[in-house]
Amino acid sequence: MRHLVPVLTAGLMAVGFGTSFADKTSRSGNTAALDGYCPVAYVAMHKAVKGDPEVSLDYEGKHYLFVNVDAKKMFEAAPSKYQVAYDGWCATAMSTGKKLGSNSEIFTVTDGVTYLFSGADAKKMFDASPAAVIKKAGAQWASLR
Repeated sequence: MRHLVPVLTAGLMAVGFGTSFADKTSRSGNTAALDGYCPVAYVAMHKAVKGDPEVSLDYEGKHYLFVNVDAKKMFEAAPSKYQVAYDGWCATAMSTGKKLGSNSEIFTVTDGVTYLFSGADAKKMFDASPAAVIKKAGAQWASLR
């Protein structure tokens, strides 16, 4: 069943169309980064929105899906603006030196950077002291890559 995804930001004025994305693998066989969520939607819309497999791009070894062509163009123009910290590992866990998978629907954008979390408690801990978590996670990330 098709549904409309209203796009509310000025940069994404177009309306995106999507389908059920239970299969996160593209037609080319690439597994979608971020569990198929659009990296531009995190920053521009402050929403976790599934991307469309028909609107995708391979960048630095990852296969990204975008909510629409406008989002893809925004990413192509400034990919570093839409990168997710720590390759998508849970930011709070990273601050303790652990690589813990994240839930792509639980995120925050702080100072233009998207951080993902393993759960609501991890996000709550991050939100209590973002600067401290980011500093610790950054130091740990260098050794855990």
